Amino acid sequence: MIEMKSKQPYQTRKQDDSKLQLEQKVLHYRSEVAKYKQQAEELKVLLKASKQSDQGLSIETTPPPTTTHAKAYFSYSTFLPKENEQQDNQIHVIGHYVFENTGNQILHDPVFCFRTKPANRVHIGGKIRMNQTHDQTWMTPKEEWIYVQNDWKEWVKTKGEHWLKPVHMDTIKPGEKATFSNFDMVISPGKQDEHVLIEGFCYARELQKGIASVNTISIYL
Repeated sequence: MIEMKSKQPYQTRKQDDSKLQLEQKVLHYRSEVAKYKQQAEELKVLLKASKQSDQGLSIETTPPPTTTHAKAYFSYSTFLPKENEQQDNQIHVIGHYVFENTGNQILHDPVFCFRTKPANRVHIGGKIRMNQTHDQTWMTPKEEWIYVQNDWKEWVKTKGEHWLKPVHMDTIKPGEKATFSNFDMVISPGKQDEHVLIEGFCYARELQKGIASVNTISIYL
């Protein structure tokens, strides 16, 4: 009977130790589960940010659509004849005509057209070569223009149209300009109350229909 009583406390302590170990293991596993859940949430956040970054990169690297845009305009000053001056009673319009490529595509073979009304009232001067043959010089001029047609004098006389193309350039890159610079348009005196109109147009291989100048030269005599 004495031996039976001595074994019971030992077995109870052993059971208590096992129970404590189980509780500690449960706490440990719960802690591990919470840690893995936290890591999983962090990985989700990183994955979402990575996807957004990839989407943003694809948008940035996508090339913009091709656009063909241009604008043209006169920049000029008008000089009227002085009173009682017999030698020069003509009106001079001096300035520049600009063809600007505002798109993202290169424009090839630019052509300018000036249309005058009435046809026989305006003479256009500038850096224009009057013959079609090219002078063999050691230095290419910075700016030179030629008439497009061989019978350009007839076009000027009957239609009042001056069709010019640059010799010094054949393309206009995006953001660049082709300029017919320092022109001198001379308007001969005529009858009173006459309206003289000078319009500008620009063409290119990519702009077959052409564009009109945003402004015109309009003078009332």
